[in-house]
Amino acid sequence: MRVYMAPCGIGLGHITRVHPISNELKARGNLSVFSTYLDGLQYARHHALPTFAAAPINFRVRNDGTIDFKMTAATSGFSLGIRIFLRQIIFEIRFMRLFKPDVVLSDSRASSLVASWLLRIPSILMLNQFRVEIMRRPTERHLSLFDRIFFIIANLGWLFVRTVIQMVWGRSRTILIPDLPAPYTISVGNLAIPKRYNGKVKLIGPIVEAETLHSIANAALRKKLGLSSGKPVIYAAVSGPRIERDVLTQLLVKALATLTKKYEIIISRGNPNGSLSPQSSNGMKIFDWIQNQDEYISASDLILSRAGHGTIMKSLVHGKPMVLVPIPDHTEQYGNARRAEALHVARIIDQNKLNGDILDTVLDAVLTNPEYAKNAKVVQDTVASMHAIETACDLVEYTARAA
Repeated sequence: MRVYMAPCGIGLGHITRVHPISNELKARGNLSVFSTYLDGLQYARHHALPTFAAAPINFRVRNDGTIDFKMTAATSGFSLGIRIFLRQIIFEIRFMRLFKPDVVLSDSRASSLVASWLLRIPSILMLNQFRVEIMRRPTERHLSLFDRIFFIIANLGWLFVRTVIQMVWGRSRTILIPDLPAPYTISVGNLAIPKRYNGKVKLIGPIVEAETLHSIANAALRKKLGLSSGKPVIYAAVSGPRIERDVLTQLLVKALATLTKKYEIIISRGNPNGSLSPQSSNGMKIFDWIQNQDEYISASDLILSRAGHGTIMKSLVHGKPMVLVPIPDHTEQYGNARRAEALHVARIIDQNKLNGDILDTVLDAVLTNPEYAKNAKVVQDTVASMHAIETACDLVEYTARAA
């Protein structure tokens, strides 16, 4: 069986949850190829995955990591956005004709679904954000009259775009949700799925490789990784598109440098093409990229990160409480972060308020309150009974056979 994997290439969260599914399909004797772009393409090439370089699409950000809505609209406005999307579809049709897949697995990519529909290839969609939203207005800054008018018009226009996207999502045979069952669903605010699609929706749980659920004893794991046994271990997992990663890394390095006497600190810059060897800076270990991230998460007492869905899922799989720093004005990340905070497994720090004193206060509040670790452990126990990778592969194979 031939499977066409099409993960969104913005950040690494999409391709890192499709990759384990590809590995399992390969172990079952199937052949997979990837189609992605930007960060996803870098990751795929770093891991030597057979990959087509898809046409990129992205949102614009300022130098401080905040989303630049006006520049995004100027470079990907309605008419230009349609041309970019059509270009993506043309690329996808070309790649699918070359590979001749039996089934397409799209992770949050509408262009791949449209191409598969036009070529009459069955498709499966995986996502954690069915209802894609934009920020109604930017936070933490004064808006001019022109800006206010712009955001009113942008939000009205987005209602139409969002409706079209949801119609495309609905064309897939099956919709996989890699999240936790109620009442622990993290992306619940983004999953307003119309009832007419209920028969297609499968909540499969976090994408977790089997060995991840059987962690080494904490003390032995810390010894293996060369970590302290006397101080709380903080793992700062930086993720997201490049500019947002760079901004958060700089802020964390500066803020955490004052806390090394209190905590053992490991930082991953989230650069898959970077060095695997750590640098030492002010008592911290700083990696460009960590291959065995699950081991570091499992060995840590707390995870400090963006509020991407994948990082939150990994932290909860290991039963770890979190401190989350969402990308400013990123609706999905703020939705994830608020949900994790409501479940009392995380606290939120706004990026513009991130400094050593505030970080120390919030870290201490989470680590000294046993409720955060206790609640995270309850969620971890829920995950243990779920087998998302096997379920996803079974559905991929069934869809191909049925077609």
